[in-house]
Amino acid sequence: MSLFNNGSCCGNGNTAGTTKSKCGGCVCELLNQLANARMTGNFCTMGQQQVVQLILKGASDPLGVAPGQATDFTVVSFDPETCCAVFSFRQGGPGAPSGGNETRTIVLDCRCICGIICVPERNGGSTVGL
Repeated sequence: MSLFNNGSCCGNGNTAGTTKSKCGGCVCELLNQLANARMTGNFCTMGQQQVVQLILKGASDPLGVAPGQATDFTVVSFDPETCCAVFSFRQGGPGAPSGGNETRTIVLDCRCICGIICVPERNGGSTVGL
């Protein structure tokens, strides 16, 4: 069975009769909970901004803004009305402006995201990515 049936990787988007996001799907609902501090379990680390890697619809590897490597994204916000998820990430390398440590922002439609990978805390409590 494919993850990409019915034009959606996590569900058919039919949320009629529910109180969930109108965007539908497990990823959209999870982003809604993470961004709006409604997560009742311990997905990554509660009480902190969530750092994740993203797998886009149709992809088999996590999204990387630089070729050949997955990018760690910090969940900034999510709008359940527009399905827009806002993430920040660090980009750059030697010779890049700001010493290779620029914070950038990306906006994605949650319906285009099929998977979220939690990035655990590293180095005594700090997270990679932001």
